[in-house]
Amino acid sequence: MIALIFDYLGTIAFAISGALVGMQRRMDIFGIAILALATAVGGGMIRDTLVGNTPPSALEDGSYIAISLVTVVALLFSFRRLRGNYKYRRYSLYLYNLADTFGLASFTVTGAMVGVAADPRSIFLLPVTLGLITACGGGIIRDISALRIPVVFRNEVYASASLAGGIVFCLVRQIATLAWAGPLAFLTVMLIRLLAIRYKLELPRAHRRDYLGKNKRSK
Repeated sequence: MIALIFDYLGTIAFAISGALVGMQRRMDIFGIAILALATAVGGGMIRDTLVGNTPPSALEDGSYIAISLVTVVALLFSFRRLRGNYKYRRYSLYLYNLADTFGLASFTVTGAMVGVAADPRSIFLLPVTLGLITACGGGIIRDISALRIPVVFRNEVYASASLAGGIVFCLVRQIATLAWAGPLAFLTVMLIRLLAIRYKLELPRAHRRDYLGKNKRSK
């Protein structure tokens, strides 16, 4: 039941983030819907394929696609009313960050739970890995489809937040039940990601001039 709740909430949240990227890239309604679907169910489909759950739950249970499409329609109608508002862009960015963070946290939990169900003997590796794939897979597909560098590969604290949530999930599972592990992992991802957005926290990155420039001079 807990997994299903997080699954549906994550689907709605990622459908919103995917649709907002499509709107920002000035796609038509079909493109927006496809981008929302890819973000909402892409990571879960990769996860299910890896553990042998075929066909993937998103294709076996039509509720995920239906929820995503209803979310897109509701978002388009609400934004149509806000388009003339001078705070439109700020509201869009705020909603994108919140929805994307919520989806990241929710799918980290559901992915980790699938890992536990697939192999209860795996203490860390499978739950953490599947949580990361479920949480980040759809966003990677979304960004590549929208011709953006995936947020996972930029210097933002994104995948690392999911990784931390997966580790918390596994640690809590050793001393308590899944009823505690799921919510605590969710809160961990939300807290890390929102703090990173608020205070503009970034991971170290390579600078082109520091590396390519030196190679050029050495020649």
